[in-house]
Amino acid sequence: MSQDSKRPPSAFSRLGLGIGVSVLKPTARALLASWRIQQVSGEAYLWQAIDSGRALMPCCWHQRLSASVGYLLKAQSRGLKPGFLVSPSRDGEITARVVEGMGAHIIRGSATRTGARAMRDLYGVMKTGVAPIIHPDGPHGPGFVAKPGTLMLAQMTQATLLPLSFSADRYWQLDSWDRVIIPKPFARVTITIGEPVTVARGESVEAAAESLGSQLDALTREADRLAGTTPRPPKKLGKPRAPSAGAETSGDD
Repeated sequence: MSQDSKRPPSAFSRLGLGIGVSVLKPTARALLASWRIQQVSGEAYLWQAIDSGRALMPCCWHQRLSASVGYLLKAQSRGLKPGFLVSPSRDGEITARVVEGMGAHIIRGSATRTGARAMRDLYGVMKTGVAPIIHPDGPHGPGFVAKPGTLMLAQMTQATLLPLSFSADRYWQLDSWDRVIIPKPFARVTITIGEPVTVARGESVEAAAESLGSQLDALTREADRLAGTTPRPPKKLGKPRAPSAGAETSGDD
């Protein structure tokens, strides 16, 4: 960790953080409230996973995080306790305050800089019933490749992994490594949820990661097909992906 990261934030930084949160929190709430979920395929899998009482880890590709998170936040009314791992940075703190204001549990840590501690903290909060939302190809890619760490945590905790994805008829697509997509106001959103996955003790986590990645790919393609869109793939794409079946569009109309 750098010396700068150990210093307490300056008054100017605290002011900027406060302003950022005060703007983003109502904006995120309004945007989330405006999205119209047209279809949820496989929703019974989520209800069954919640009702089972077993430790749960919803997971989606980093590119498909925004509306997947929005949908899972709404599932709090059915007993889901969503959690988020956020980095100990200024951007991470803004994210933490925004989603915490929506009822989510925040786990502070970084998969790259505090990986072992973050894993330990995730393990601890899952024992209290929190369901951390995981993006197995994050935080820096390559995109659409499930890393073994997520599967190791699932194996260690014997948690259920719940794969899901989404697409939308209108969206912004950022120029980030994953080309994350964010549905525009009043966009029609399609959610796809797959069959829950467990990783048995002694099972190869590499093989399980490959299988999970294939399932997330299939869910993403199906969501795109149902929405009739084809977002650009991540910049750091670790494996070839078949094109979506829907009509190609930039999502910017």
